[in-house]
Amino acid sequence: MVFRLRIFSALLFSCAFVQPWFCQPAAFFRPVVFYSPEKGSFIETNLTVLGGSLQHRITDGRLRHSVNITLRILRDSNIVHAEKYNLHGPYFTDSLHPPAFIDCQRYVLPAGSYHIEMDILDNQSDSKKPLQVRSEIEVRGVSQGLYSSAIQPLEEYRRSSAPGPLTKSGFDLIPFNSDFYSESNPQLAFYYELYNAAATLGDHKPFVFEWHIETADDSVRLNSYSGFRKEISRPVNVLLGKINIANLGGGDYALVILTRDETGAVRNRDRHFFRRQNRKMDIQALSNLSEEQLLVSFVGKTRNADTLQMYVECLWPIADGIDKERIVDQSVKKNPDSLRRFVVDFWQRRAADTGNPLKMWAKYYRSVQEVMALFKCGKQKGYYTDRGRVYLQYGPPSSRAEQPNEPNTFPYEIWTYYRITDQVNGHFFSNRKFVFVNKSLGDDCHSLVHSDMRGEVNNPRWAFEVTRRNYDGIQNPDSEGPPNTQFNQFNEIYRDSR
Repeated sequence: MVFRLRIFSALLFSCAFVQPWFCQPAAFFRPVVFYSPEKGSFIETNLTVLGGSLQHRITDGRLRHSVNITLRILRDSNIVHAEKYNLHGPYFTDSLHPPAFIDCQRYVLPAGSYHIEMDILDNQSDSKKPLQVRSEIEVRGVSQGLYSSAIQPLEEYRRSSAPGPLTKSGFDLIPFNSDFYSESNPQLAFYYELYNAAATLGDHKPFVFEWHIETADDSVRLNSYSGFRKEISRPVNVLLGKINIANLGGGDYALVILTRDETGAVRNRDRHFFRRQNRKMDIQALSNLSEEQLLVSFVGKTRNADTLQMYVECLWPIADGIDKERIVDQSVKKNPDSLRRFVVDFWQRRAADTGNPLKMWAKYYRSVQEVMALFKCGKQKGYYTDRGRVYLQYGPPSSRAEQPNEPNTFPYEIWTYYRITDQVNGHFFSNRKFVFVNKSLGDDCHSLVHSDMRGEVNNPRWAFEVTRRNYDGIQNPDSEGPPNTQFNQFNEIYRDSR
């Protein structure tokens, strides 16, 4: 069963782009599962299309965007719903500030795991490729216990004067479909539903909704960004709230919602990740520090040249050519004051106007510590090994297949990145692989022998590097692969890494 809420002219925000012609449409997509006592569980799909990524047409002196959407919902590779339709944006006149527009639809579906596929095509362009959106979502059936919807972030909400396509629980809810909050977003608004409270906690029993923001990595609660509300249990309880984040510094955070029963025990917990950019607050916090305090905040009070040299050298995997030369120069001179200032200068330049340099350094150094523990190679520091350098330059892999003792092969690893960012230049890629081989056997030193990532070593005959004693065919261009490896898994792992 499908019931559709299509919004043709809801203006979320205006976007100005330096380069208005994208190679494909740009959009944010967020599916959320809700439950209705009358209709059952349903998926609500919320799509925000960025007008600046589209070409427009002119009608009666006004501009307008239009996209074609192909939607498929699959369960166990079987299509349970499919449709194709056009979505038109609002009319506008300022071509430098094209508006975004949204589409909201709802699908009543039985419990199960679903795969959503959406292809978005610009109707006004023959050259742009369609944007492909893919998402996995779980629809829960009616449960005997306490359960909830996901936390749905909102652009804004207001009490409804009359039921409309965005009305829910007596409010008009404008969804916010991105996880990124810039300085122009001074508040975090959210909508949330709790189910079966009456049956689980007792009918008309008191309980409390409690919410707060915490750091994403280490779950440190920020008490200045919190609230609570007393409730009486019902079949469906609704929480609609907002938190002022104007003074929240840049970083990765999570909004947490707790349900506490009348004894204070936590009965349900949900968490929603988001990223905050607030350069103004970050600069203000750093400008309040003296030069020495600033240095201490980055490198501590140490003046040990060896430790400071390590702080500088570990930046090598993410440094560009000029900074690599500077790192070599600093390592040779080993002047403690110069080394300390280099670390601060590196991260302040890297942050520019978009990030918090101290938080960026702290996050990176945590990865350096992981690399030092995971990928050391004899006396060689982890960040200088091939695996350590790749880990720091591109982040942890989405999939890491380790084969330490497969017959007829050296120990090898195949890393797969579903989405990859080069920390040297900030370029994005998808579906990239790295093959590492340990031919020394006496240690844990793996060398990179092949990758399809731009700028990395590319060896189409990498399979010969993985296998032992198969050198007869490596120089033979007619040999498609090493012999006697029909029972080995490296080709299968490379093709189908998960």
